[in-house]
Amino acid sequence: MCIITREGNRAVMDCVRCGLGLGTPQCINSHLKALEGIDFTPNTMRYEEEIITRLDEKQTKILIDYIKLLRKIETDTANPKFYGMPEDDFYLQRKEFIRKLIEELYLDPLLAYSALDAYKEGYPERSIFMDAHQKFVAWISQTKNKISKLKFYKLVQQKGDIQKVFLSILRLTGMNYLCTAMLPLPSGANKIDEYPVDNNITVEVYEVPKTEAYLYVQNNKIIGSLDEKQKDLLMDKIRWALREMPIEGDVRTIFDDKIRELRMIFLDAAAEQGINIDNNIATAMARETASWVIGLGSAIENIARDKNVTDVFIDSQNAPIYLEHNKYGICHTLWRYDKEMIERMFSNIVLSTEQEREFDEKHPIFDTMLRRLNMRCHLQRPPATFNDYQAALRLMRTQPFTYPLYLKLRSMTPFFAGYDDVMVNLGSSEGVLGLKSSGKTSFVSAKIAAIGTKKRIIPLQDIEEIPVTAYRKRGFHIGAVRVQPSEKETVGGRELDLVTMANASLRMGDACVIINEIRSRLAIQGVINLLNTQPGVFLLYNLHAQSLRDVQDRLELVFGIPGTSMFSTDRYTVLKKLRFGRKTRIFRVIDKQYEADSENHKFDEVFAFKRGPDIDKCHLICNFITNKEASAWNLDKLDMAKLQDTLKFSHVPPILKKRCEETGLTPKQAILQAFFKAKMYDDIYRLSEEYHDPQLLELDFVLKCNTVANSLLREMEDEEGNIDYSKLMPIWNKEFERIFNEDRKARGLENK
Repeated sequence: MCIITREGNRAVMDCVRCGLGLGTPQCINSHLKALEGIDFTPNTMRYEEEIITRLDEKQTKILIDYIKLLRKIETDTANPKFYGMPEDDFYLQRKEFIRKLIEELYLDPLLAYSALDAYKEGYPERSIFMDAHQKFVAWISQTKNKISKLKFYKLVQQKGDIQKVFLSILRLTGMNYLCTAMLPLPSGANKIDEYPVDNNITVEVYEVPKTEAYLYVQNNKIIGSLDEKQKDLLMDKIRWALREMPIEGDVRTIFDDKIRELRMIFLDAAAEQGINIDNNIATAMARETASWVIGLGSAIENIARDKNVTDVFIDSQNAPIYLEHNKYGICHTLWRYDKEMIERMFSNIVLSTEQEREFDEKHPIFDTMLRRLNMRCHLQRPPATFNDYQAALRLMRTQPFTYPLYLKLRSMTPFFAGYDDVMVNLGSSEGVLGLKSSGKTSFVSAKIAAIGTKKRIIPLQDIEEIPVTAYRKRGFHIGAVRVQPSEKETVGGRELDLVTMANASLRMGDACVIINEIRSRLAIQGVINLLNTQPGVFLLYNLHAQSLRDVQDRLELVFGIPGTSMFSTDRYTVLKKLRFGRKTRIFRVIDKQYEADSENHKFDEVFAFKRGPDIDKCHLICNFITNKEASAWNLDKLDMAKLQDTLKFSHVPPILKKRCEETGLTPKQAILQAFFKAKMYDDIYRLSEEYHDPQLLELDFVLKCNTVANSLLREMEDEEGNIDYSKLMPIWNKEFERIFNEDRKARGLENK
């Protein structure tokens, strides 16, 4: 039942506690009945749900005038004498009619008016009953007249639906085929950007007065331009599909299969009903239907197609959906899903995993990778929440990140990329630290390209976030292993723990082991044991932390593990998010990088981020090379032959020194190689900018360059492990030009 409280002359509706969903038919029916029962006449109204909606006096009067008529009817008909004498032949008929009439008035005034208009009763056989007959017939006529004069009734006549009228009074937008409501575009909203997602969908971004977050609005050109007959057809088939269409088939192809099936259904139905639709319209209608029946709803399905969106969030049923945008940060949307829609969405996500893991009252938290959208889905439901259904949906790139792409995004300097490449090739274990969505997984993925195709790689994952197939089809020796969720503190269940799987995998031979996320004491202890019991193991892992101090405190205070165990990891890289002012995009950057100095019991800070007024005036300072190129954003003018003579260390980092002793390289040669790789990655980035070709930043082209560069390094090395870059660079420049021309030709772009 709708809960109404009084605040002066304002009626306040607590729609959260009633739980019927603001704007649903159940809500409207309950609300009208509750208004009829209050003991005061409000001048204004306020609806409180996950959003707050206020009605002014004019809007409130529309509803209150209708409520006054309802009260009058119920008062008139409450007296048994209103129906005449019990002996009257029409006494029971009148009572039953009024009972149904009152229910219809709460459901739909058009329906009630039609019932009044259709009411007939014959003349009484006895004159003593004539007076009651005349009064009742006169009352019917008067009531029809009163209803027809009401603004509420006229609006329902105009819009054809009581829900549409109620939502329009609340300034919400209803959907024809789902019992939910969209928020309106706020008055005063100022459009600041517009861009296409594909041929049919465009995005508009608005600034809204008195709010901090931007508003993100999508428009579907085809669905938005349907005429009334086409809308009715779409509504009819979505309702049918939600109710009766079987959800079965191969989970990998079921969404596309349903689109094809539904397209034919729409074309056939349109032909039968004489509705004009072409194949494009039928396909768009089929996708819209499939999105609600087997997908995540058209709102989230279409948002997921926007490459500028990184995350989508649902805090609760009926709460506005919001998202994280690459350029605009947190943005609100006009969409809101009710409980039924979210339950179906959750069910479809679980179905997509072939229900390998359970999601119910006993297992109220669910993590999975939805491969169709390349989306990591984290779901929560009661009893893990207070009756809320919550979701955090992370949109992953189909292609792994690369160092040149990081240069474009201003996440690191060229020399950092080159040095990281060298240290990865030398097999230095590393912990990547950062808060949620700071880019830890993407950074680890970028290192795989540097590892190359000559080493075995084993990602240990509870969710398939590292795009294993993207590497495998390019010749990488990579075999993902599934382990139990990393937050579990006990061993058990269908999946094995990461320590067991890591040890088992390493028995098959040396490999780079990648652990995507560690959260529990069991997982952290396992990583430390692995590093200590298998010296030289090449291990990359992620950890939620902002600094080395965070890691130490967690080890010692939370897990009871000595802080000195941190020295078993060679390197630590700290990532962070930052922005410059309230309206700039979010940058994900390297904040610090450390190398463990176990002999002196300290960590050497090798790189440090220094903030400036904007990203171009920020610096990622290299603390062990004094040459300015080591901290520069641009290596376009770098002369490798000259650098051989001018390279100057302030000190040699401990892990670099250790790895050089193991491999026989000198620190100088390792750093020169890092500069060579830095120059290569910087040239790739600059070439992509010059030719407006983002494909050059992707894995295929970067891998071709890296493979040739590594081969040249091996060929040009003398017996003492040294390379003369004055001889290597001319050869590399010709090879780089060849790779570029061949790549453009293969893609049909040689003349552009």
